[in-house]
Amino acid sequence: MKITCYGGVDEIGGNKILVENDGTRIFLDFGQRMGYENDFFSEFLNPRTNTPIKDRITIGALPKIPGVYRKDLIVPTGVENLSNSVYNRVLESKSPLLSLSGIDTYEDYVSREGKPYVDAIFLSHAHLDHTGAIGFLHQNIPLYCSRVTEILVRAIDDVTMFKSKALNSKTNDIGFYKKGAFPDSPKIVHGEIERKCVSLKDGENANVGTISVMHLSQDHSVPGASSFVVNCSGKKILYTGDIRFHGYYPMTIEEYATKVGPGIDVMICEGTRIDSDKVLPESTIKDKIADKIKKTKGLVFVDFSWKDTTRYETIKQASEDAGRIFVINARLAYLLNELDEYPPEDSVKVFLKRKGSCLYSPGDYSSSKYEYGLSVDWKEDKDSTHYDAALTALDIKKHPERYVMMLSYFDLGQIFDIADGNGKIPDSWFIKAQCAPFSDEMELDEERFMNWLKTFGIGFDRVKTPIPDGCTNRDCDKLHDMIERAHVSGHASRSEIKKLIGLVNPKVLIPVHTMYPKAFVEIVEEIGTEIEVMLPEYAKTYTF
Repeated sequence: MKITCYGGVDEIGGNKILVENDGTRIFLDFGQRMGYENDFFSEFLNPRTNTPIKDRITIGALPKIPGVYRKDLIVPTGVENLSNSVYNRVLESKSPLLSLSGIDTYEDYVSREGKPYVDAIFLSHAHLDHTGAIGFLHQNIPLYCSRVTEILVRAIDDVTMFKSKALNSKTNDIGFYKKGAFPDSPKIVHGEIERKCVSLKDGENANVGTISVMHLSQDHSVPGASSFVVNCSGKKILYTGDIRFHGYYPMTIEEYATKVGPGIDVMICEGTRIDSDKVLPESTIKDKIADKIKKTKGLVFVDFSWKDTTRYETIKQASEDAGRIFVINARLAYLLNELDEYPPEDSVKVFLKRKGSCLYSPGDYSSSKYEYGLSVDWKEDKDSTHYDAALTALDIKKHPERYVMMLSYFDLGQIFDIADGNGKIPDSWFIKAQCAPFSDEMELDEERFMNWLKTFGIGFDRVKTPIPDGCTNRDCDKLHDMIERAHVSGHASRSEIKKLIGLVNPKVLIPVHTMYPKAFVEIVEEIGTEIEVMLPEYAKTYTF
C-alpha cells in the first residue's frame, strides 16, 4: 500500500491524496490550491482560458502526475487541422506551445499501458479546495461521493462563476470562423462532456479494483460531507476529510470512532484548527443572532455562505424566534430546491434582485436564470417562481422591521434601493456569520464592506484583527478594524482532534490540511501512545 500527498501539505486545502494498492490507484479529493494560486493570480489576472493545465503545472499549482490530465486541455482536439498557410502566425500542430513536456496525458497513458493510471476519485465534500481541480482530470475517471455532495457540486456550477467542472465540463476543440473579418482562422469551440458519478450512502462500500472504500457521513460547514475508510488488502486507511463535531449533525466523537471501527493502520487527519481549543456549538450562534435581531428596530442584514445550509437553519430559527421573516438570496433558494428543502413562504422569502436594465424586466435575468426562478435551463422550463413571488427592495423598504435579509459582498449594490432619501437605512444592523478574513485580498474586501455599512448608516460591531504571529506591537500597521463575527468553524478544534486520535488509535498518523503539522507530534506525546506521526512531504510516496 502506498500513499502520496500531492496537496494539503503545509497548507489548508488543495488535498490530492493518491492511494495505491496492487495495481489500483484512487484519489482522495483533488482540490484547488486556493491559497497558493492567490500568490500568483487575482480577480483580473488568471490562468489563460485555453491553457489551464500547462499554466498551473508551470507554477506548481497542479502536480506533475502522469496519465491523469485531459489531453484536449493541453492539445485541443483537431489540432492536426491547424496550418499557417493562410495566416502565418497560427500555431502548427507540432508547436512546443501545444505540448506538456515530460507528462503523459490520460489518453497517451492508456494507449501505451492499456489501462488508466488512476481508477477513481473519492470526494469528501463540495468545497473548491477539495473539488476545484477535478475538472482537469479525464472524464473517464469516475467520481464517488455522497448524493448531497453531488447535488451541491452541480448547484455550485449552475449558479456561480467559481465552477469546479468536476461533473460537467466542455471539450476544447479546433474550429474555424466561416465568415467575419478573418474567415478560415482557427478558434476554440466546445462540446459537452460529463463524468460518471456514483452516489454513496452512509456506511456503503465501493469496490474499485483491489481497493474497497467505506463511505461515512459526517459534519462540516457544507452538507453531505464524508470521511472514507479505505481497505487495501487488509490494511486500513481513515481519511477524515474536513470534519467537526459541534454543528447540528447528530454525531459525537465517540460515535464517529465507532463508525470508523478498529484496526486503522493509517489515519490521514485534517488539522485546520489544530492551533485552537475554542469550541462553540451552533446553538450558541443562534442565540447570539436572535438576541441581535430582537434588539434591532429596523432591518437586519446577515452575511453567510449560501452553501452552508447549517448556518441557514440557524439564522432561520433565530429569525423565527424574533418574529421575523428571513429573506434569502436566489442561489441559496436554488440549492434548497435541489435538496428538496425549499422553504415555506410563511417563514422564508426570496429576494428578487434589480438587475440589467434595473426595470425588473424578465429579460434582465436571462444570463442568471436562477435569479428568475428555480430553473437554469429555460429550454426545459422557464420557471418564474422568484419573479412572481419573491420580495423586491420596495417590499422590504415598506416594512423593514419585519425582515432579516441575507446580504453578501457581491449583493451590496442592492441596498441603494432600500435606503431612504438621505441614502441611509435607519435603525438597521449588520451581522457577519462567516469566518474572519485570512488573506490580504479578503481584508481589503472587509474594509470595502465596512465603507458601505458606514455610508448607509448600518450599524455593526467591530473588533481588531488578531496580532500577527511573532508581533508584539499593538500599534502594528498590519492591524485593521474588522466586523465582529457570529460564527463557528467547520473544523474540529485541537481538543476534539486529540480525543479523536486517541479513540481511533492508528498505527501511523499523517496530518494534512493544516499549517501546523508538528502540533500533531505534540498531541500524540500528550496522549502517550506509540502512534507514529509521519509529516508528509509534497509528492513523496510512502509505502506501508
